[in-house]
Amino acid sequence: MTRACCCETDVNHGQTMQISGHGEQSAVIGPTATDKATTLVSMAGTMLGWDRHNLSAQEDAVRRYILAQYPLHGRAPTVQEISQALGLTPDDTKNILQRFNEVDMLGLEPDSSLIRLAYPFSSIATPHVVKFDQWSEAKPVYAQCAIDALGMPFMLRRDLAITSSCASCARTIAITVRDQTIVVHSPSDTVVWAGTIQEGPVAASACQAINFFCSAGHVEQWLESQPNAVGSIVSLGEALYIGKAIFEPLLVTRFHAEPDATESHDAGRLASRAMAGTSVAGLIAAFLASLCCVGPLVFAALGVGAGATGALAGTAGFLKALLPYRPWFIGLTVLLLGLSFYVAYRKPKAAEPSCQACSPVPGSHPNRVLLWIIAALAVALVLAPYWLETLPK
Repeated sequence: MTRACCCETDVNHGQTMQISGHGEQSAVIGPTATDKATTLVSMAGTMLGWDRHNLSAQEDAVRRYILAQYPLHGRAPTVQEISQALGLTPDDTKNILQRFNEVDMLGLEPDSSLIRLAYPFSSIATPHVVKFDQWSEAKPVYAQCAIDALGMPFMLRRDLAITSSCASCARTIAITVRDQTIVVHSPSDTVVWAGTIQEGPVAASACQAINFFCSAGHVEQWLESQPNAVGSIVSLGEALYIGKAIFEPLLVTRFHAEPDATESHDAGRLASRAMAGTSVAGLIAAFLASLCCVGPLVFAALGVGAGATGALAGTAGFLKALLPYRPWFIGLTVLLLGLSFYVAYRKPKAAEPSCQACSPVPGSHPNRVLLWIIAALAVALVLAPYWLETLPK
């Protein structure tokens, strides 16, 4: 078993951190690529093999959606949420989740479609709590293991704070990551043990064993009760490098070719503008459809009779000229509003959601509310000749 060395060099930032004693250490630690760390990364790639599963575009969209939603809810999305966001049937979603479970891309509750874990996240409590103190929309999440917690800032591109405990003595361990480097950690001698303790899925064979320890000595004590353990003690810099190598690609690399997230957002914005344009045009058409009939009523209410001259007479003549076109204006109103509702409520394609938002823009709640308001106004205008006649003279 290899002990962590007492001096680490940050390969990304060229800074050296000297581990001093037992208090808080505020020197910067970046991902440290050593032979031991790269070997462990290779072992993890062999065990996980996420890029070898030949996912369809639909499956990859589900994978990315789950990972993107975990920190926003502090839990895994449900079958209903996934289906609604990606335009899938619940049965399709369940089948995809079952396949992911079989190839160890995530874990489901027994005889259920509830997601128990999706590396690096866990839906059940673990010793590793991750908080995104500078991300207002995010909620605290549990990490599957120490390496998973250290991989989150690279996958999500967010600063975070990790609270865990020594797997030997239960002493609290606190780590703060800023700009993908560890800026504060306590105790100062904190290390990670990386390896496996049994055969089987990664969650059982490795995640339960990959923990933080307050010192290398406490790792040795813990190993005395783990006769089947195979692995190494790694420094925080090495553990950060392993987490980066494993998890950084998960929301950057697509395991299936699909439209770029930026293109998807641009398409969503264009659809939103199209919905707004057609709905406003429909409101204008409804106004014109009512104008020919409402105008004379308004003139009558104002006491303007048949003897009117000048501008009033010209306006009355114009309104009368519009009367034959009223059915066309009504038809145009129905057509434009129908297009608006189609854009607002159509189901997005499975590959449309981006990893950041994972929700279609045109069908968002505020847009739909505005559309219904415009539709109500249009109906009121089209029917104005009828309900205005019922008002007291």
